[in-house]
Amino acid sequence: MPENETPAMPLKEGYKKLCLRLGLMIIVIFSSRGICSVLLSLLKPSISGLSITAAYLIQTAFSLVFLYAIPIAATVLLLKIPVKKMNADIYKKPKYFGSALGMFPAFYSLAIIANLLTMWITSLVKTTNFNDSFNTVNELTAPNTACGVILFVQMAVLAPLFEEFWFRGMVLESLRPYGNGVAIFISAFLFGLTHANFAQFFYATIFGVFLGYIAVSTRSVVTTTVIHAIFNSFSASILLLLTNKSVADFIMRTQSGQTGEMTPAVVIYIIICCIMLLTAGVGLIMACFKIAKIKKYKVPVVQTELSAKKRWAMFFSAFTVIIGLCLAADSFTARFIPTKIYQLISTVWR
Repeated sequence: MPENETPAMPLKEGYKKLCLRLGLMIIVIFSSRGICSVLLSLLKPSISGLSITAAYLIQTAFSLVFLYAIPIAATVLLLKIPVKKMNADIYKKPKYFGSALGMFPAFYSLAIIANLLTMWITSLVKTTNFNDSFNTVNELTAPNTACGVILFVQMAVLAPLFEEFWFRGMVLESLRPYGNGVAIFISAFLFGLTHANFAQFFYATIFGVFLGYIAVSTRSVVTTTVIHAIFNSFSASILLLLTNKSVADFIMRTQSGQTGEMTPAVVIYIIICCIMLLTAGVGLIMACFKIAKIKKYKVPVVQTELSAKKRWAMFFSAFTVIIGLCLAADSFTARFIPTKIYQLISTVWR
């Protein structure tokens, strides 16, 4: 819908219904995630006899179905998205593609800063159960090179395709009739929320704001998909290289003050790390200049019936959003609900 076109129903009523549907989407996301966790726990004895790669592939398949396919399908139904028409709109040739890609270092730098701050917070709570929500690195670590390749494809190819269609496509475009600002920030918040852990929530939300801005500016998710893939490929490449024994040995020796062997894999690892550091350093300087310019820019008021504060209040006061956030809080921390369901099923089956 064009930005200057009035929704078919009254603005307030339309936005209220959209918030309720987005809340239902959150409920589906975390219910599906909980079901996935329970099923994988129940299947663990059955797949324990398989090879490591086969077991990892099964877990990845479950993740793709329950973390992407089911929630995305539910979002299409809940938001009543005409997928064919939407695809024609969001996948058209982007405007300012080169300029948008040129902003990647700034986005990357600020996301890394947010990640470092999160790691610092992690160190403060590392002795508590709350810290379990931060331990995502071990969950992402691939046990061998074949699993590393699977993880790389999932992170650098599939995740950008699914998540950009989902959040910068369906969610953001559904919210845009009520203002670009609220659309960008709510879609970013939901994007961070679906990562379901504090280690990724903060930087994913910040990165989601940047991606939303790029999607609106270039009028296409093609740009955001490319940027998202580049961003994820850095981490995915490191995780893949860590499956190489020479890289793991090099890191261990370096940390203990010894000299590690310089194999081709180690050289590639060092090059990627240097590229990441250089990108973050240049990006920090770029971000400082961008932030200075933002201070001089005043966002035009595009909605008079609903202020920004009212729109945020309506979103967080929607009862489905409240229920969804409660499920998210459980997933972020104790994971009490799926644990109890698993224990109940295990008891009945015995």
